Amino acid sequence: MSIRRLFEGLFFVALFVMGVRATLDADMWWHLRTGEYILQQGIPRLDVFSFTVPDHAWVTHEWLSQVVMWLVYQAGGFAGLIVGTAVLVMLTFGLVYGSCAGRPYLAAFIVLLAAITSAIVWGARPQMFNLLFTAVFVFQVERVKDHKLPLWTWWLLPVFMIVWANFHSGYLLGVVLLGTYVVGEAAQQWRHKTDERTLPWPAIRRLFIITVICFLAAALNPNGPELWIYPFFTLGSSAMQSYIQEWHSPDFHQTFFWPFAGMLALGVLTFVFSQRRVTFTDLLLFLGTGAAGLLSARHIPLFAIVAAPIIARHGLSALAGTAVYPILSGEVAEPKPTRLMAGLNLFVLLAAILGALVWTANQVAENETAVAEQYPAAAVDFLQANGLAQERGFNSYNWGGYLIWRGLPVFVDGRADVYGDDFLFYYRHTFDAGPQWQQPLDEFDVTYVLMERNSPLMTVLAASGDWQKIYEDELAQIFKRAER
Repeated sequence: MSIRRLFEGLFFVALFVMGVRATLDADMWWHLRTGEYILQQGIPRLDVFSFTVPDHAWVTHEWLSQVVMWLVYQAGGFAGLIVGTAVLVMLTFGLVYGSCAGRPYLAAFIVLLAAITSAIVWGARPQMFNLLFTAVFVFQVERVKDHKLPLWTWWLLPVFMIVWANFHSGYLLGVVLLGTYVVGEAAQQWRHKTDERTLPWPAIRRLFIITVICFLAAALNPNGPELWIYPFFTLGSSAMQSYIQEWHSPDFHQTFFWPFAGMLALGVLTFVFSQRRVTFTDLLLFLGTGAAGLLSARHIPLFAIVAAPIIARHGLSALAGTAVYPILSGEVAEPKPTRLMAGLNLFVLLAAILGALVWTANQVAENETAVAEQYPAAAVDFLQANGLAQERGFNSYNWGGYLIWRGLPVFVDGRADVYGDDFLFYYRHTFDAGPQWQQPLDEFDVTYVLMERNSPLMTVLAASGDWQKIYEDELAQIFKRAER
């Protein structure tokens, strides 16, 4: 085994290890239950988990993701979900790596930075499939532009789009990506600023046709053409923008957003010092996804995937003529390793793989403890033991999915699109202990309140005299309505 192969092997092991994490995503729980429900009773059209909005329409745009997640859980439990997430991370950023110039060394550095940047949303959740399909689309187009794939492979994109549209409503990003390539490449041709990577007019026209076909193909899902407009309802939800943290703009006082800032800065630097002309396509893709990431942290991983090949290409160009260029570009011919060196390299790789397996096993073993530290497992046990589990309860938004997983009817959960802005604002009146905090509790005849310990609402309940604290631990409190 050569040094180059060892380096690439260690790179992929590192991606896998980075993707191994506890199953703590707040929405994972109801996604799993939805997958189970779909396999047993079909795709729901109305809410089936809450007692507050059972008449609200539910566009199950992630239905295939949910089915896959449930099947993985059935086959391997939470360990299967942990490993499955890590595999998705490895596949996604393996495709990004394949889209980058300067393999293996420069590309690996850029891709690892991109992976760290995007890690803020990793977990057992349908959005991981969204990232994978984004990487697939970027890989397909970039490899054709690099003359590494034939033009006919673009006809696979509508097939991928059909699958993507059934996995996640983020499919629209694929249409926008292809449209951006069309506009950018056409602008290059119109301005007569072409290079060896610029698509000729026939290829641009073909890509435009494929973009239109992809948009039409997205309607081949259980929700039909309704899925064309669904993403705009999500993007336009004022309640989601206000209350869901990952929809907020990134706060660069928090260190986990620094890699995003680093990628933005690195991209600008490579543009400044690159010896290649920065194309309209590169500018549109980099600035467009960068602006989206600045508007909402949820979009940062999409920027990381789209920007990495651009940064690698211009970074490599900026280094042209320097002493490190032959190494970082991968152009230096590597001498054939001796049998001893090849054996040592293989041993190092196998040791790394063994270490990754041990790390994964430790994460799986600690998963139950990690879940108990973040979700009210003991409090739900108390509700079930005391015959309250099927009563109407007011719950924390962040815990709604977990309660669904445990079989409790919920007041609210992470399906913000199902509840709608008006209901979520109404819910917040009570959650924030506002002037009319008791109104939702009375209207929905709530028996108990399960909330984070010492939250504002719990303080108000304790002082009201109408509610009695019946349970408390380090994480949660339960108040029950006093007998009238």
